[in-house]
Parts: sequence; C-alpha cells; structure tokens
Amino acid sequence: MTRITIASDVDTLVLNGNRTWQVGDRSMILKKDGIKGLYGSPDVREKPLDRPQMDGAYWPSRLTQGARTITLDAFAHGLSSVETMRLIDRLNDLMGRELSILVEDSAGQRTLSGWLSADPEPLMLVTQRHFEFALIITCPDPYKYGEWLWQALHAGSVRVDNTGTAPTWIRFRASSRITRLHAVWGDAEIEWEGDTASLTLDTRDMIPSAGLVTADWAMPIQPGVTQVTVDTDCTDLRVGFRPAWR
Repeated sequence: MTRITIASDVDTLVLNGNRTWQVGDRSMILKKDGIKGLYGSPDVREKPLDRPQMDGAYWPSRLTQGARTITLDAFAHGLSSVETMRLIDRLNDLMGRELSILVEDSAGQRTLSGWLSADPEPLMLVTQRHFEFALIITCPDPYKYGEWLWQALHAGSVRVDNTGTAPTWIRFRASSRITRLHAVWGDAEIEWEGDTASLTLDTRDMIPSAGLVTADWAMPIQPGVTQVTVDTDCTDLRVGFRPAWR
C-alpha cells in the first residue's frame, strides 16, 4: 500500500495507491504506474571533459545532483460537477506554496519538500463523474528523509546512526539554560555562545535561534555510525537527525 500526502500551509491532499476504485469512493487514487521521479535518483550535473590527444576524460572534482522532479498521476471518480470544481480549486491553490510530500510505503515514511512547478490545467481531464489530473512537483533537495530521531547526551557524546544512503545534517536543541556549546564529529567542529533558556541550532545553515556562532566548520553526517562529542553546560540538550536517502 502506497499513500502520498501533499501538505501546504492551508490544505492537505491524500493520494492513495495500490488500490482500485469502489462504488461510493470519492478519494483521490494514484493511477497504476502513476508515480515518476520518486523511486529513482536525479542525474549528476557534471559532464566528462575529454582528455586532449588521449583516451577517456577527466574526472570532475566532485559529483553533485540536481533537483528532483516528481510527477503524480491520479484520478477521482464519482464526483459531482460541484465537487470536481472544488477539487480543481484545491489543486490550483497548491501553486506558489511550499509543499511537504510524505510518502508512506513498505519502506516506511519518507519526506521531501518542494513546489508545484507546472500549471495543473493542461494535465486535467474532466468527463462525466470522472476527473483525472497530474501534479508536477520540483524538490530542490533531491534527498528523501526519514522521521526525526532525537537522542540525549550520554557521558558528553551521542551516537548518530544514519541508516540511509545519503549524508544528512544534525540539529541541536536545548530545553534548559545554556551559555556554551562545543561539538565535534569527524572533521567537523562548531562552537556557540550566548545565554538563553532554549536553543535550536541546525548545522545545515548554522543560524541559531539565539546567541552567536563563534566557530563554523559544520559538515553533514555520512551514512553509518558517527560519534558526536559535545561540551556544554546545558542539562537538557538533545541531538536530532533524519536518515537520508538518494
């Protein structure tokens, strides 16, 4: 069973997969093979540069991926003309909004974020009591993320187990008074200072909710197990992360 939930700041649409329509069912159902771009991984952006007067090409200095584009083909059957127009209004209202895409399938729950990148109207088909549509969503971050996992410090460190296949960023959250934070993992090192009763610091952008970052050599957590060593005066500090997949 596959279910895809598309949430904006004002509405939530649920697309159900792996099922057939039944009399009286007014839900939105994904077509067979109606999911494209979700279960693969975007191409790398780098192109090989030919080696002059030699066989082969040079390796790029790094390999990076572009944005992910997802296409969802679905239908709703048995709707009245009024219900169809209301659904069209809801689909059009996704335009210009940040969308959260939650995928629930046999792999568990994985989340992406993006925006509606094509006008839905050319992909709509309205017949008597039957409505077909498709949504094209661009996700600037091509990775798929699992649920947030939070851990408390144990003897000044925490063991982060990224069970995914892609690097991910960690987040620090303090729920009691904190004036200093110093963390090291692998080749990464960060330091923060201030005086606040609560703090959220995401290493992706290193913009703290309070205080000042005094050292920023943040790096993502790679797949596998990483030991994060923390020095702080906070008595209630947690480290969170989301496993990531390409």
